[in-house]
Amino acid sequence: MNWNRLIIQNVGSLGVLQMTNYLVPVLVIPLLLARVGLESYGMIVLAQGIMNFAVAITDFGLNLTGTRLISQAKGDLSLERTLTQKILVIKIVLLLGTFIGLVFLVKTVSPWQPYEYLILTSYFIVIGNTLMPVWYFQGIQKMTWLALLNFLSRVFYVGAVLFFIESNDDLLWVNVCNGLGWCIAAFCGWGVLFVKTKFRFEKQSFKAIYAFAYQNVPIFLSEGVTTFYRNIGIVIAGFFLSAPLMGIYVIIDRIMMLIANSYTLVYRAIFPMLCNFVKKSDRFLRDFLYSIFSKLLVMVLLGMAVVIFFGGPLIEMLSDEIILTDIRPFLWILPVFIFLLFCNLPISLLIIALDMKKMYFGYHLIGLITALVLLPFLVSFLEINGLLISIALAELAMFLFGAAVLYRTYRMPINP
Repeated sequence: MNWNRLIIQNVGSLGVLQMTNYLVPVLVIPLLLARVGLESYGMIVLAQGIMNFAVAITDFGLNLTGTRLISQAKGDLSLERTLTQKILVIKIVLLLGTFIGLVFLVKTVSPWQPYEYLILTSYFIVIGNTLMPVWYFQGIQKMTWLALLNFLSRVFYVGAVLFFIESNDDLLWVNVCNGLGWCIAAFCGWGVLFVKTKFRFEKQSFKAIYAFAYQNVPIFLSEGVTTFYRNIGIVIAGFFLSAPLMGIYVIIDRIMMLIANSYTLVYRAIFPMLCNFVKKSDRFLRDFLYSIFSKLLVMVLLGMAVVIFFGGPLIEMLSDEIILTDIRPFLWILPVFIFLLFCNLPISLLIIALDMKKMYFGYHLIGLITALVLLPFLVSFLEINGLLISIALAELAMFLFGAAVLYRTYRMPINP
C-alpha cells in the first residue's frame, strides 16, 4: 500500500470536509438574514447551539473510540459488525434519552419556551449527526466517502434554503432542512456500511454494551467539556441578550469560528511533525516551534489589521440591520481573540502530542469555568460587549494555564 498517497488523499478529503462545514454557515448568513431577518436568524442559531450540546451527549466520544477500534480490527468483518452494533445501540439510547431531557428543559426553562417548536424541530440535526457512521469511514480510512456524504448534506441544506425558505413564516423549516440534510447523508452512509460489512444484527448482552459505554466515559468528558466551551456563548446570549443583539452576536460568533477553524486546519497539518519532534531533544522542538510560529505570526498580525480597518464594512455588508456602533467594540476585541487563539491552539496540540490527557481535560475545563463565571455577570451589565470580553478572558485563562503547565513539565517557553 502506498502510505504517502493514502495520507494525501485523507488530508485532502478532510480538508474538503472541514472547509464545507466552515464555509456553508457563513455563506448562508446573507441569504437567511434577507429572508427571515436578524432577530429570527439569532433564534435559529440559538437552537443550533443547543443542538450542539445534544450532539456532544449523543456522540459520547464514540466517533473517536470507534475510529480507533475499527482501524485496529484490520478488516475483520465480524469484529467490525460487533463494534458497529454496540456503538449504534448506545447512540440510539442516548438519542431517546437526550430528546426526553430536551423536552423537559424546553418546558421548564422560561427563556426557551417562546421558541419551543423551533428548538424541538431542530432535533433532526442531532439525529443526523449522531447516526452518521463517522467512526466507520475514519476507521477504514475512507475519508473521501465521508467528505462526499458531508458535501451531500450541505448541498441539500443550501438548496432547501434557496427554494423553500422565503420569509419569517418559514422560520421553523430552516433547522429542519439542515437536519434532514444530515439524515439523508447518514442514511446513505449506512447503505455503504451495510454493503461493506454485510451488516446484520446479532445478539449482544446488556452487560457487554454497558461495559463498552462505561469505558468511554473519560473520552466523553474530555470531548464534552470542549464542546460545551465552544458553544456556551450562544446559549448564554439566548438568556441575557435581546433578539436583535442575539442576531448580531451570532454573526460575530460565526466570524470568530471561521477564524478559529482556519487556524485549526493549519495546525492539523503541522501536528504529525510536532508528534515526531516531541521525541527528539528539547532544543530541536523549540527551534521547530519558533521557526513555524514566527512565519505564522506575520499572517496573524496581517489578519488583525484587516479586522481593525475593514471589519466594520464587511459585517455591515451582511445585513443593513446591523448598526456599526453596536459592533465597534467587537472590532477591537476580535484581534485580541485572534492572537490568543493563535497561542492556544499550538498549546492544545502540544499537550496532546505529549500524551498529557488529564492536562488536556483541565486545559479546556479552565476555559469553561472561566466563561461560566464571567459570562452571566458581564453580559448582564455590558450585553454583547460583556459576552465578547468574557470569551477573550476565557481564552487568556486557558493560555496562562497551558503555558504554565507546559513550562513546568517540559521547561519550554510558549511565547511564539
